Amino acid sequence: MKVLIIDTSTEAQAACAKRFEAISPSDAEMLDLKFKLASDKEFIDRLQEADIVVLGSGLGERAVVVARQVNSAAPWIQIVMFVTDEAYGGGAFRAAHSVGVRKVFPDSCSPLDFLQELVAIHAEFRREGRAKEGKVISITHAKGGVGATSIAAALGEVGSVYNRRTLIWDLDVETRDLSRSLTVSGAEAKIVSAWVNGSREITRESLKDALIPVSSDVSVLMPPDRMAESMDLVCHTDGMQIVQRVLELARVMFDIVIVDTGGRIGPATGTILRGSDTVVIVIDDTILGLTAVDLYLTFVKTLVGDSDRLAFVVNGFTGNYLSASQIAAELEPAHSLGEYPWRMPLVPTDTKGAQWPGSGRTLYSLGSRHLRSTLEKIAAELGLVEGFQGVGGDTPEPETKSWIKRLFGGKQHQTPVRKSSERLLLD
Repeated sequence: MKVLIIDTSTEAQAACAKRFEAISPSDAEMLDLKFKLASDKEFIDRLQEADIVVLGSGLGERAVVVARQVNSAAPWIQIVMFVTDEAYGGGAFRAAHSVGVRKVFPDSCSPLDFLQELVAIHAEFRREGRAKEGKVISITHAKGGVGATSIAAALGEVGSVYNRRTLIWDLDVETRDLSRSLTVSGAEAKIVSAWVNGSREITRESLKDALIPVSSDVSVLMPPDRMAESMDLVCHTDGMQIVQRVLELARVMFDIVIVDTGGRIGPATGTILRGSDTVVIVIDDTILGLTAVDLYLTFVKTLVGDSDRLAFVVNGFTGNYLSASQIAAELEPAHSLGEYPWRMPLVPTDTKGAQWPGSGRTLYSLGSRHLRSTLEKIAAELGLVEGFQGVGGDTPEPETKSWIKRLFGGKQHQTPVRKSSERLLLD
């Protein structure tokens, strides 16, 4: 959030700015605070760059006049006013609120009260889409071998094609399939270990240091470099605060955050699932896949709470085993999910695309035109890309979403479209 501090003199502006020094660096980074100073005579031209205006107590009675000018010139700006302790409790409240001031604080207010107001403003900005907040998508699975890592990497490449700044977080601490498939390794993983053992603080700078870029838009965050820290991260309750902090910073720094959880359920992954915008459960069309998902949903539904935040992706669909409608029909009586989690198109089997690990490409760029279009549709459904047009000339899906309408009696979901490029994820 961009903050413009207005007071009568440079000294008064600096004194007002010191209030922000009491805010912890982690909270300041989460709120993405940036500051500028201005006098009460030269502030109008700077309003276009501000989200919040803080009026210092040095303005005195002139603060009401300045607030009126701010509200008239930029009514979308939130105004916070400070007054002296002597003036607080007088007519400042009535006069301030009548000219659009959101909150009046005395000079002696606690830093926590001020921080709570900033957090409330930030929450409103997030709801209105004014604050930068990347989408967090968790990719998980009930059993191995269904291609969850392939889907995670592919969605990262789709984000790259659409010029979306993307973080892919490999949280499969045992196999590290995502990192190995993308041929990512390096000393950066030691930084993640340092977060876990407490020898380094999780800040925006340390997160940048921990990232391994694989293209101009996509970076990978590896698991810790040591198994001891890896197990502590995903299995110990202390890992909950670590992953929550990483997600808070990642939302500010990236447009898209994709977490490959490795299918593990633990304190840390539970925190990630609860904090995700959407939890994508990748399944296949086999009997064992169906029974595994049935058990897995018992835990995941409790963590996520709202079934509308769930999305199933049937990957490697062959049509030789279970149809998507059969899978949904089997799970629906026990779990009452409704039609929305089943809105994703089926991902077809693609032998060439499946050879992506270690190739410098992903399932998206190595696969067929139909597969690429399907993955773009999934990304659009998840809200990761806008203006999706598809690659053109697609083969019809083996089983379209019409089965959703037949099973649930709902309407088919329509996705806006745009033509994409075919740029590779890796150079």
